[in-house]
Amino acid sequence: MPETPQVARFEGGGTWGSRLPRALNAGLVADLVDESVGVRALLVVDRVAGGLCMGGLRFSPTVSAAQLARLARLMSLKFGVLGLPVGGAKAGIAGSRGPGDEAVLRRAAELLEPYLRGGYLMGEDLGTSGAEIAAMYEHAGVDPMAVVRSCGRAGGAAPAPPAELRLGDLFADSVAGSVAGTSVAAAAAAAADVAGLRLERCLVAVQGFGSVGLAAARRLQELGATIAAVADVDGTICAPGGLWLDDLERARDARGRIDRTRLSRRATLLPAGDWCRLPVEVLVPAAVEDAITADSAVWLHRRVRLVVEAANGPVTGEAEAALERRGVTVVPDFVAGAGSAGVFGLLAAGRASNLAEVTGECERLIADVTRRVVAGGPGTARERATAIAAATFRAE
Repeated sequence: MPETPQVARFEGGGTWGSRLPRALNAGLVADLVDESVGVRALLVVDRVAGGLCMGGLRFSPTVSAAQLARLARLMSLKFGVLGLPVGGAKAGIAGSRGPGDEAVLRRAAELLEPYLRGGYLMGEDLGTSGAEIAAMYEHAGVDPMAVVRSCGRAGGAAPAPPAELRLGDLFADSVAGSVAGTSVAAAAAAAADVAGLRLERCLVAVQGFGSVGLAAARRLQELGATIAAVADVDGTICAPGGLWLDDLERARDARGRIDRTRLSRRATLLPAGDWCRLPVEVLVPAAVEDAITADSAVWLHRRVRLVVEAANGPVTGEAEAALERRGVTVVPDFVAGAGSAGVFGLLAAGRASNLAEVTGECERLIADVTRRVVAGGPGTARERATAIAAATFRAE
C-alpha cells in the first residue's frame, strides 16, 4: 500500500454506477453538497477489495478531505492486519451537531445512497451513533448485507453473512462499541503477556469513557487489572485502589461525559491531562487524536510499560518513537482498535455465523496479531503491523 493516499476530488452528484471500481487503490473524494439545507457530505475511499470498502460516518466541524483520507487509510490497515481483504473508507458531514440533525442525516443518506448501494459500507464514528446509521440506511432504502452478497457474487466470491442478521443488530452498541472495547482489552492482555506483565498486578488508566473506553475498562477489570483512573473532557477521576465502574457508568452520558455530582463513591479529581502522568503500568487512550505528544510523553510515569491505542492516532509518531526508545510497548491503533472493523469484515466474509461468535473471533485475531507485532523483529511494532496488512492486499 502507498504511504500516502492520493486524493482526487470528485464533485457532488456523480456516482460510480452500480459498483465501486474494483481496481481503485488510491483515495477518492466525493464532495456532495446541498446548499438548500446546508449539508456537505464527504466520502474518501482508500481502496476497494472484493468490491467493498468500509468505514464510519463522522459528524464534526473539523471534517476535511485530508482528515478522512488518513482515517480511511487506517481502516484499510485494520482490515488488512486481521487478514480481511476489505478496503478502507471514511465519510463525513462537515458541521456541528444541533437542532435539525435528523434532517441533515436524512439528506446526507440521500446524497450517499449511490455509494452505499455500490459497495461502501458505512458505520458509526465520532459524532454519530449506531442507531443513526441504521436510520440512514433505512431512509436510503439500502440493505448493507444485500450489498455485500451482491458484490460477492459479482466478483466470483461467495460471502455468506448470517441470514438472520438484521440491520438493527449490525449497528447495536453490543456489536460495535462493546466488541471494539473488548478487543482493546484482548490486545492489552496479549501485549502484557509478551512483556512479562501479569494483568492482575497492573494498574490501568483509561482516557475516554464512551462505549469503547467503558467496554475496555470492564473487560480489563474482568481479566484482573485494576482500573485506577478514567479521564473525560472535564478531567481525570482516580482511585489507586480501583474505581467502581458501575458508579461511573451511571453518572455518564451517551458521549462518555461523567457528572461528578452523581458519583456515590469517593475519588480524587485531577486535571484532564494528568491521566497519563499517573503511576500505572498500562495506558489506554480511547478518546482523541494526539492525546500523547512528544512533549507530554516525557511526563509519563516510569511505571508505564504498555500504551494500547484504542482511539485513532492517539499517540503522535514522535511520541511513539520516544516511548519505544524508553522500552514502553505501544500497540498500534489499527491493531488494538480493529474490533469494530473486524465485526463488519468477519460478518461480511461469512467467517462468523452469529454475533456471539464474531466477538470471540475478533478477540482471537487481535490477540494473535498483537503478539506478533510486539514480540520484536525488524522495525517498529507499527512497521511490522503495516507489513502484515500489506501482505493481505497483495494476496487479494
